[in-house]
Amino acid sequence: MQHINEPTLQYISAHASDDVTHLALHPSRDPQVDMSVALQQIAGRQKAKEKLPEWYATEGILYPKKVSMEQCSSSQTAEYKASLVEGKSFADFSGGFGVDTVAFAKKFAKGWYVEPQEELCELFQHNCKVLDINNVDIINGTMEDNLASIEHLDMIYLDPSRRDTHGRRVVSLSDCTPNLLEWKSALLERCNILMVKMSPMIDIFQTLRDLPETYAVHVVAVEGECKEVLFLLSRGDAPWHVSTTSPTIVAVDINKTATFRVETILKTEHTTPPQIAIELGTYLYEPNAAVMKAGIFNALSQKFQISKLAKNTNLFTSNELHENFPGRVFTIEAVHEFHPRKTAKELSHLESASIAVRNFPLTAEELRKTLKIKDGNTCYLFGCTLWDGRKVVVVGDKLAINY
Repeated sequence: MQHINEPTLQYISAHASDDVTHLALHPSRDPQVDMSVALQQIAGRQKAKEKLPEWYATEGILYPKKVSMEQCSSSQTAEYKASLVEGKSFADFSGGFGVDTVAFAKKFAKGWYVEPQEELCELFQHNCKVLDINNVDIINGTMEDNLASIEHLDMIYLDPSRRDTHGRRVVSLSDCTPNLLEWKSALLERCNILMVKMSPMIDIFQTLRDLPETYAVHVVAVEGECKEVLFLLSRGDAPWHVSTTSPTIVAVDINKTATFRVETILKTEHTTPPQIAIELGTYLYEPNAAVMKAGIFNALSQKFQISKLAKNTNLFTSNELHENFPGRVFTIEAVHEFHPRKTAKELSHLESASIAVRNFPLTAEELRKTLKIKDGNTCYLFGCTLWDGRKVVVVGDKLAINY
């Protein structure tokens, strides 16, 4: 990263909160101000305010181009990943902006940051000095070229690129770079634990079939939005091996007030019969995005003693209020058996509502058009199927707890 001259630094400081698009259309008249550098730093710092508050609050941090800021982990997800591991040595083979590397560096005695883009390496070197991180070696190169030259590690972290050569998003393991299916044996030979970050769009159970070395899967959400799925692998013949007979599945949602966590063993989830409701109770429970992605509904039911509305309806009910439930909780105000014209007439007093469907023959938008109700959050409607096959619309009032 080139040295930023004083006029550019002053411009960045003066316009820190301004709209970047407007600034680009009305550049500084001072020829000493490097507008491309200034705009990159202003945009990066604005993004960091919410995503990386500790970095934002640190004077002297330099920020990368927009795509790297968008792809980097948030402070919450980086710290969560670091909480899962510790030891003497690690390597982050997906260096990028270095947010994950910095988090891991606080848990390990020694680390390696590997990144093919020279500019990102220079930025990371600068930011390490600012953040007082001095136990990480920087390698400007690729995982493929440097894996063999690095000593055996306690942990390797990999965030495969999920874009093809045309910049289009990909999801499957074989389409990512590097191809984990080709490299996993070599990676596991070089470490005790291999942590792989995957897209929230990944098919967890297909990936477990592709990666039988997995001993844990963590689905991580922040403020109700699923951000990443982590696979932790270990080699079967290694003395530190963690059993992969049936991996642990963890759904975690990190929000401003608390962290909500549901955990189970995959085999237990699959062998525990679902607890099905035979009547609707006082409360309706909607699991958060992490639980929905992890698919650990039987574990959720057992933990909170709540019953599922039907085998394939991922909503729950009970007469007891569980304020620490990982998701949204509603008081059930009414239940209408669904007959399009009749139900529309019964709900005609509602001008607006938030509408969702679970195991229902119509999409949320189709149900909205059928009921002729505008979008809004004055109340909540759930189109769903009950234990006896009936299609109903449940009217709920959201409780102001957790979410």
